[in-house]
Amino acid sequence: KGFASVNPLFWKPARDALTREFTGQRCYGYLSFEAFVDAAAACNAGRAAPEDYDGVLPTVATTAGATAILEAGRRSLDASGRTMELVYADAAAETPVGIRALDFS
Repeated sequence: KGFASVNPLFWKPARDALTREFTGQRCYGYLSFEAFVDAAAACNAGRAAPEDYDGVLPTVATTAGATAILEAGRRSLDASGRTMELVYADAAAETPVGIRALDFS
């Protein structure tokens, strides 16, 4: 059957009908890659730091919480629905540092 794009707005590999040039530059998949490459170049050149992109790009700081929730869900399913708890370094921390299974027996 081959490859099929399920979302042409993410990436449009087709050429412009008139000019025959690549036209995918304004699709959000291309824009996401472009933003990441621009940020990496700015960090490598010393004009920015990775934390400058927290809340703007999907950095570790902005995705760690959601990733931990998904991982806790997977572990819960693997453990027949056992309750999992996200562990934080302290009460003010926003990023989980671990996951532990709870025992209510």
